Amino acid sequence: MPTIMISIMPDGIPVDKMSNDGDGPSCPLSTQDADENEKRKMDAVEEANYRDPSADGGFKLTQVCGNCGAYNQTEDMLECIGDESGDLGYCQIYKFMCSADHTCDDWVKGGPIKSLAQGSERDIL
Repeated sequence: MPTIMISIMPDGIPVDKMSNDGDGPSCPLSTQDADENEKRKMDAVEEANYRDPSADGGFKLTQVCGNCGAYNQTEDMLECIGDESGDLGYCQIYKFMCSADHTCDDWVKGGPIKSLAQGSERDIL
């Protein structure tokens, strides 16, 4: 039976660890199901004003998803996403695939997440 473990980053953002069931990494549902991803993306739009910054006059270039502390671009996550351009990552807060050049009101310093070593070693089952 697959096990999902979650690490807590120093700022309290849960980082989904990928469990290996022998066939490669397990993937978050929203990386495999377009409808689920769209639902979670709309939650981020409503709750955190997830948006394309080109339409936002108050946008800060230094605060995009691509450098957010919740933007997961670990090797396993990129394999789940299946995008080799580097333009997509996984939002650990809202649990959806997001664009590196977008932003939201819940942006967190310290990203992107490139390895699990960036998070705490404490696991929660």
